[in-house]
Amino acid sequence: MQERVRNCVLQIIADSVGTRGEGAYFIDVTVKGSLKSRKIEVLVDADDGIRIHQCAYLSRRIRERLEGDDELLDLIGENFDLVVSSPGLGEPIILPRQYIRHVGKLMRVMYRTDSGDEVELNGHLLGVSLQEDGKSSITIMPEKNKKKGHQPEAEGMTLYLDQVVRAIPEAEI
Repeated sequence: MQERVRNCVLQIIADSVGTRGEGAYFIDVTVKGSLKSRKIEVLVDADDGIRIHQCAYLSRRIRERLEGDDELLDLIGENFDLVVSSPGLGEPIILPRQYIRHVGKLMRVMYRTDSGDEVELNGHLLGVSLQEDGKSSITIMPEKNKKKGHQPEAEGMTLYLDQVVRAIPEAEI
């Protein structure tokens, strides 16, 4: 069922070129609950940040498509909540493409070193290099440590995405 809903959402996004939903891309879909009280959560984003009108547009189109498919409606039930939103602050990055909109922002990154140790790094995302050959990378400028005498590297640190265990955009205070 979740795969059917996912395919429906992907088709709606593909069909949104030239409409109010243009520029949005799919991140994830989750179907929760029982037939009596189903909840469908769709995460979308855009390279320059998703807008509320785009979420509203996609929500209307997805609901129309779900309600128009009798076979799918039998699976999910007629009484369902549909939520279309972007990942909130503090939510981990799922797709490499999501890094693009976080350039210049503070991030907490957990990565694996060559020796297999996991290290946490807080810093500003300086750049993103998305490559077809699988060697995509991000460059992070580590935050200055508030302890006296300890200064981070003066230049950015490059991490390949296959080293990154988890990356979470953080709020700057």
